[in-house]
Amino acid sequence: MLASFSVSLASLAVLSVYEVLHAGKLLEAKGLAKEALQAYSTALDLEPKHVPSLISTATVLRQLCEKPLPAMRCFLTDALRVDRTNHVAWFNLGLLYEDEGDSAAIEAAECFKAAAVLEETAPAEPFR
Repeated sequence: MLASFSVSLASLAVLSVYEVLHAGKLLEAKGLAKEALQAYSTALDLEPKHVPSLISTATVLRQLCEKPLPAMRCFLTDALRVDRTNHVAWFNLGLLYEDEGDSAAIEAAECFKAAAVLEETAPAEPFR
């Protein structure tokens, strides 16, 4: 799999959405956030409502940008439209509200509370 990193991201389109997502995760772990964002974008081209790719896109954008962008919230709310019980999406939405400061403190707290409650009932390994 590591050998595939030398291949251009355009060639990732022949892979499954999960393979592209995992390639993005590996790029992100290597500190290559812009390249990871490209991989997540490719994953969303393959499957526009893929919740893990929506969340990963938002988290990488948060790393790359100094202030919260409406696009980050859009990716997370899209993920929650598909899966209202996704604790990772709720947690990251809480972080986004937290970044906005005191004016969004209540929204952040509500998101963190939802994330905590949902995480307790989340399966150890996601169903596919």
